[in-house]
Amino acid sequence: MRNEGKPVEEVLKELEDLRTLDMKFDEGRIFGSMCTQPLLQSVKADEMYRGANLGNPGLNPGTLKVEGRLIAAMCALMHGGEGFGHVTTGGTESNITALWIARKFTKKREVIIPKSAHFSLCKAVDLLGLKRYVVDLDEMGRADLGQIESAMGSETAAVVGIAGTTELGAIDPIPQLSEMCGEDVFLHVDAAFGGFVIPFLKKLGHDVPDFDFSLPNVNTISVDPHKMGCSTVPAGTLLVRRKEYIVPIEVDSPYLTLSRQASLSGTRDSAAVAAAYAAVASLGVEGYTEIVKGCMDVTEYLMKRMGELGVEPVMEPTMNIAAFKVSNAQRIVNAMEKKGWNLSKSRHPCALRFVLMPHLTVEHVGKLMPELEATLRELGEI
Repeated sequence: MRNEGKPVEEVLKELEDLRTLDMKFDEGRIFGSMCTQPLLQSVKADEMYRGANLGNPGLNPGTLKVEGRLIAAMCALMHGGEGFGHVTTGGTESNITALWIARKFTKKREVIIPKSAHFSLCKAVDLLGLKRYVVDLDEMGRADLGQIESAMGSETAAVVGIAGTTELGAIDPIPQLSEMCGEDVFLHVDAAFGGFVIPFLKKLGHDVPDFDFSLPNVNTISVDPHKMGCSTVPAGTLLVRRKEYIVPIEVDSPYLTLSRQASLSGTRDSAAVAAAYAAVASLGVEGYTEIVKGCMDVTEYLMKRMGELGVEPVMEPTMNIAAFKVSNAQRIVNAMEKKGWNLSKSRHPCALRFVLMPHLTVEHVGKLMPELEATLRELGEI
């Protein structure tokens, strides 16, 4: 740190210049991100509540009410009745907290996780000192039920199911997992991405499985407003079926205005809470259904254009994530990055991956395809 501060104008100009190095969602060149351009109402709400600390709710009772309304709306969407939970920084914090709850509540230390699980669950296992069993996937990218059943035992604290896998958008067979877990094993559903997609796919008539509290033995669910919820970053939610699940992780917070605290974060971002509520309350089911329809239309168009090039999909997309069979996905990603495009790859299997978020349109895909086709030809993929 310098002895003397810089002039404010100089600092702001420095930041403005550095920001130009970042890719922007509204340029329509980001095809590999699970975040998107936040809604204007979310940005305004974020600014309105910036600086408040929900970690000290006695000073911010208004923000606490906003969180309550957001959690109630999310639980209703997840068929959780009145519901309980809190806003987090995203899926990583939600997943860690969910397994923390499972360990404390069951007093067991073994967790079963599919190979498709987000890397945050590896962090959770390590931080919590859990023993992890990783199960393989079927041909549709879903957790293998037979392997899960074989791995379950008297020391199993939790099973994790994914509703919208990061790499393929697959939905694990959560109804069957609910039956297998019963009341003795915690079932956590990571729906960080799919939570704002699957309910609206159902509204559009897509045949997708149940994954939420409508299933009797789903205990906790992670859903991220900063992904398909179209809110500002960072914003996640951890939803729990019953309030008593939270009690084992509560700790005394004698220095604050609330005597007990049950969130992993101490200081908590009130701006993200308000931003997420602004998105959820203003869009409602109809608004999100329209957004998901638009994303699926763009996904269908990409599938058509890739098919014209003779590039086969790994599977028919379940949601707005599409992956395609290539010999070397990383080479393609690197080559397209040099041309100013952001694409990504999947691991299981290794494939070229696209996430068709709300900031992308058919026109954006149309601009991408000539450069992608040229790259695929240069690299001998077609």
